[in-house]
Amino acid sequence: MPQQPDHPQEAPVAVRGTKPVNDLATCVEILKAAYVCTVAHVEVPAGADASQAVPRCVPMVYAYHEEGTEQLLYLHGSLYWPPATPPTHPTLQHLSRTEGVPVSVTVTLVDGLFVGRAAISTSLNFRSVVVNGIARPVAEGDRAKSFQALTDQIIPGRWSEFRPIKDGRGGSPSELDTDGKSTPTIGVLSVSITDMTAQAKTHCISEPEHETQADRDWNEGQNWAGLLPIRQIYGPALPDSTAAQRGSAVPRSVQALIAGCGVG
Repeated sequence: MPQQPDHPQEAPVAVRGTKPVNDLATCVEILKAAYVCTVAHVEVPAGADASQAVPRCVPMVYAYHEEGTEQLLYLHGSLYWPPATPPTHPTLQHLSRTEGVPVSVTVTLVDGLFVGRAAISTSLNFRSVVVNGIARPVAEGDRAKSFQALTDQIIPGRWSEFRPIKDGRGGSPSELDTDGKSTPTIGVLSVSITDMTAQAKTHCISEPEHETQADRDWNEGQNWAGLLPIRQIYGPALPDSTAAQRGSAVPRSVQALIAGCGVG
């Protein structure tokens, strides 16, 4: 991942919660630690006016990317929706406007489950960030760069293990278009970040919130409370039929991902 540069003219960042943080680096740290987000936007159905706008919320794969002093999110998802798709169904085609569409992107990392002695004190340890910005289709010349960012956000180092690809420049067909046509069915959007807000909460095991002495004394004082840490792990790598037949080794990037997160 790229190093965090100085951003003297960045958009304002606010951090709330019990964790005493209030800087851009916290937002970026959260964004770099995941790869699934939720994208919210407002869509006006064809032929309707603004009063009939419909809120949409779509899960997508993303990557955080820095280019100079500009901060971006790349969003990845299928743009293919059959003609018979009802107008009430969510669509990503609305986001593929060259003039740009305002979006709000959220990412949440759940680090632990705090089991309280009362319903009101059961809670989560979490880190989250909300990113606001303008989404636009990635230009054809930047599609390879966006796929590299997405690939390495999910599996660090994986892009360098791929064979070189044709990205459509120079008149050759692009291997990044899954239908072999000029209009790709796998869309990549670029979100120019205008502002970010992070929130984090960490419970102290010895100081549960919102509990009374009656909660502690219930069940003859054997009312348990505590923290269950949560971490993401990957299972053992399972080869597809071709890799199994040829005895292909698990790529180094995948081995490193498994080793770094553990195996369930």
